[in-house]
Amino acid sequence: MITGKDFLINLFNILLPNREAPVLARVMRAYEGPGKNKYSCDVKVLTAGTLEETDREIAEVPISPVWMGKKKRGLYAIPNEGQVVIVEFLQWNAAFPYIAGFWSDEYEAGEFGKDKFVITDGDGMNFVIDAAGKIITIDNGKLQIILNGDKCSVRNGSKSLFTILDTQFQNIIGMKLVGSPALHTVSPDDIAKFKQGKTDLSQLLEA
Repeated sequence: MITGKDFLINLFNILLPNREAPVLARVMRAYEGPGKNKYSCDVKVLTAGTLEETDREIAEVPISPVWMGKKKRGLYAIPNEGQVVIVEFLQWNAAFPYIAGFWSDEYEAGEFGKDKFVITDGDGMNFVIDAAGKIITIDNGKLQIILNGDKCSVRNGSKSLFTILDTQFQNIIGMKLVGSPALHTVSPDDIAKFKQGKTDLSQLLEA
């Protein structure tokens, strides 16, 4: 008499003869460059739990993009060699593998927060979109660019671009000619123009 378990196994063998559950795998090679189905990796399948390598290799496994669209639009990031990834199979069919994501035990998350999209190299280079605050920040550890509403801020560790330019406007507005025959100041019309330039600057940049 066939048992219930055997019946189900036989049924699965008939319905899904090439079925394959998700597996962990280590990236052996990552492909680069444009082209149809070129966003992929060669991987070696691992044993779940111990992460020991098996003899099984899968070539050119497509990577599931974070975002993509027509005309080559998308967000692409090739995994490093040695990175442990999750390989899933479309409709559990071994003939259709794809990289669904990264295995959480094999990476350490960087600084991030709710409502933020963060790209970082883990060594001071950060690109952050703050959806809640409507702010975009680009920071390489030495220079920082911030887009905040209708203003932009460019600064390093000491001064902002606004502060530098604002000081120069102030110096030009206050310029005086000294010596013979008499003391002169900049033309009032020119001063008005420089003051307007200072106002325009404050509308574009913030300290």
